[in-house]
Amino acid sequence: MELLKKPLTEYLVHRFGPGAVLEKATRFPRGSSRLTWFIDYRPEPGAPVVSVIFRGDFEGGSTIRSSLEQEYFMYERLGHTDVPVAKVLGWEDDPEWAVRPFYIREQIQGSWEVPNYTNPDPVYDEMRIAISKEHLSKLAIVHNIDWHALGFDERLPVPADEASCGAFFVENILHSMEDFGEEPVPLVLEAVDWLKRNAPVAPRISLCKGTNGLGEEVLLNGKIVAMSDWEEASIGDPAADFASLQDFIPEITRDGKHIWGMPQALAFYREVSGINVTLEAVKFYQITRALGTIGYGHSAAVIVQHGKADIRQAWTGTEVFHLGKRILAASIGLPVPIDAKWFGEMNETIQ
Repeated sequence: MELLKKPLTEYLVHRFGPGAVLEKATRFPRGSSRLTWFIDYRPEPGAPVVSVIFRGDFEGGSTIRSSLEQEYFMYERLGHTDVPVAKVLGWEDDPEWAVRPFYIREQIQGSWEVPNYTNPDPVYDEMRIAISKEHLSKLAIVHNIDWHALGFDERLPVPADEASCGAFFVENILHSMEDFGEEPVPLVLEAVDWLKRNAPVAPRISLCKGTNGLGEEVLLNGKIVAMSDWEEASIGDPAADFASLQDFIPEITRDGKHIWGMPQALAFYREVSGINVTLEAVKFYQITRALGTIGYGHSAAVIVQHGKADIRQAWTGTEVFHLGKRILAASIGLPVPIDAKWFGEMNETIQ
């Protein structure tokens, strides 16, 4: 394992006791932000298998500008709330063992895959809507926690007020790009100006998850048992979390009637959260999402240039970077709008 200086079998004994026995170690093939390893071990021979996750940066770094330590912080603090997350089990930065820091969290039983969720057959409509509502209900919990009392503002920047949330969000993305300096992207400054002029007023200031949807949450029997991928968390407009839902608000039309989609989802969310997120605000943050894609695409390109990239980072720094620029330019009206299928492809690329 590339995170350890010594064999994993030895580390398990060091961390979990002299009887610990490795059963299986599997590297998660998805994702370009950080390394994820699934580890199954027995505390002692014959004992039930325990499943944990090792999470660390790639050798060349992460495409996400927030630190691994901040990600660990998010999980630890969320463990004191009603938000379903995996429990953190420890931080490892001892140079005797770690090539670079990583943390360990429990692995929750379940799967990010939902059988037939993307199947358009009407027989699955009820199930797809139920999963969508389940996710919206969990987002409502996230958006209503007392982030100040839990100390999230110790690590995450906070906008001055509701009116400044949109511009503040854009500025944070811009700041995250400042240390790249490898390739000029004039489109970014044009987009930032447009976004600031069109920023909505937030209904409230909330903790926002950042990356949501199919592929990001762990489900079991139709319920979300763990919300994952908090590396893009922020404090601001809850509408921002509707910009990246990766298929969790499916558009369903039957017999000419639009029975589910963003308008219906926002109405349901309003009922369960008490927060009025508008469709206009969601569209604004969808455009900022494209700006953010350029940010981590450029970050990945820098890692590639320095010669220490993981294969998915190479892909992110080329195809995703290019696609993000095309979508952003079209969204603010520079070229002729591109075909809607590109937005579907973007959803696929950022999962």
